[in-house]
Amino acid sequence: MALSALPEVFNEVELVINPKEFADRKSVEAEIKKLCLSAKPRGLAMVVTGHYMRIEDLHKSLSRLQKGKSQSVGRTEISPVNQDSSRRRPATPIPPAEPVDVDPLVMDYISKKHSQKLDSMKKTGVSIDKNRRVHFRSLYPGEQGNVHAQFTRERFITFYQKIATGLETKACQLNTSQMQVLDTFPELLVTCKSHNRQIYQLTGSFLSLEGFEQSLRSSPKRYSQKYSQISQVGTARASASSPPVQQNQPNDKEEICCICLDTLDKSKSKTLDKCKHTFCRDCLKRAFEIKPVCPTCGVIYGALKGTQPDGGSMRITVEPSFLPGYERYGTIVIHYYIPDGTQGDEHPNPGKPYDGAARTAYLPDSKEGKKVCSLLKQAFDQRLIFTIGISSTTGRSNVVTWNDIHHKTSRTGGPTGYGYPDPDYLKRVQDELKAKGIC
Repeated sequence: MALSALPEVFNEVELVINPKEFADRKSVEAEIKKLCLSAKPRGLAMVVTGHYMRIEDLHKSLSRLQKGKSQSVGRTEISPVNQDSSRRRPATPIPPAEPVDVDPLVMDYISKKHSQKLDSMKKTGVSIDKNRRVHFRSLYPGEQGNVHAQFTRERFITFYQKIATGLETKACQLNTSQMQVLDTFPELLVTCKSHNRQIYQLTGSFLSLEGFEQSLRSSPKRYSQKYSQISQVGTARASASSPPVQQNQPNDKEEICCICLDTLDKSKSKTLDKCKHTFCRDCLKRAFEIKPVCPTCGVIYGALKGTQPDGGSMRITVEPSFLPGYERYGTIVIHYYIPDGTQGDEHPNPGKPYDGAARTAYLPDSKEGKKVCSLLKQAFDQRLIFTIGISSTTGRSNVVTWNDIHHKTSRTGGPTGYGYPDPDYLKRVQDELKAKGIC
C-alpha cells in the first residue's frame, strides 16, 4: 500500500490580516492568542506565521468575525514562508493542489469506515473526488481557493498515511454463526468474495483482525447458541413494558466472556488490573499466549513480543547534515539489517526460507528525535519493527516487511514520500509505538 512520491507542499505559511475588515480588533487578537500564535505589524496590517493547520483554523475563525460575515477574510492573504532566507521575497502565485495517488483498497475502507472525517474535510470548502487518484477542487475562485485546496490536501495526506500504514486484509471462510461475531467488530470492513463458498475479505487494523480470529478459535460451537440467547434477552428487554419480576433479575446481571461467549463463572474468571474487563481464566490464558493485550480494548499487559526474525542488527549513527523542517539539528541515521533465514512456528509458513532486508531510516537529532530513537531500539529488541509477510511494494511473499511502525526512509519528499518535512511524524510514530506498549 505504498504511496508514490508527490511534489512537496509548503509547510509553514503566513496570514496577512487587514484589521479594518473587522469591527473589533481585540476579538482578532483574542483568536490569534487562542491558537497560541502571535502577530507582527507590517505597515497597517497584522502578519501571523505558523503551521498551515493552525493558520487555516485561524482563517476560518476570522471569517466568522469579519464585517458582513462573508465566506472569506476579505483582504487577508495567505502565502508560503521561505525558510531559506531571512528576507521576504515577492509573493508568488499559489498553484492548484496536486492530485494524490491512492490505493483503491485503502480508499474504500476510508470511505466506508471514516466517512465523517472525509466530510469534515469537505466542509472547508473543498470538493474531494475519490478514485485511484484524489483531486482537490476548491469551491472558492482564484488563489484563495487554491490555498484552501492545498490545506485540505495536506490534511488528507496525513490522515491517509496514518490509516494505510496500519491496514491489513485477510480472507476467511465464515458460516452464518461466525458472521454474527463480526457485529462486535464494527471497525472491520467485510467484503464478500464468494457467496457459494462463504469466503469473505476482512479489512482493518491488526488488533481488530487478531481479536476476531481469536474469538473464532476460542469456542466456535457456542456462537450460534449464545448469540441466540443474547438476541432473546435483548428483545425481551426492549419490548418489556413493566419492570421484570424478582426471579428474573439475576439473569439481567449475568456477565458473558467476550472470548468464548459463555456465561462467566466468578470462581473461574479473572478481571484485568488496568481496564477491569473480565474473562474466563482459561480463555484469557490462551489469549495472552498469542498476544498479551486485553481482547476487548487492546490495553497491553507485560512486554509485547513480536515475530521479527532473530539475528538482526540495528546500528545508529549521527550526521551533521539536517533534515527539512529541523534545520537546527543533525540527523540520526538508523541502519537495520535482517539476514535471510528459515521461518519459525510464529511465521506464516514455518520451515520455508524467507528473504532478509536492509533498511535505512532517518530522525532529527533533536530531544524528541533522540527519544523516538530510544523507543525504536526498545521495539527492535522486542522484535516489533519487522515481521515476515507479503511485500506491499513488490507483492512477493515470504519476505521481511515493516510491522506497522512507520519509518522515514527518505530524507526529503514529505509525508507521501516517506520523508521530511512532516511536522507531525514524531508524535505519530510515538502513538504507534505506544499502541505496542513502547512508551
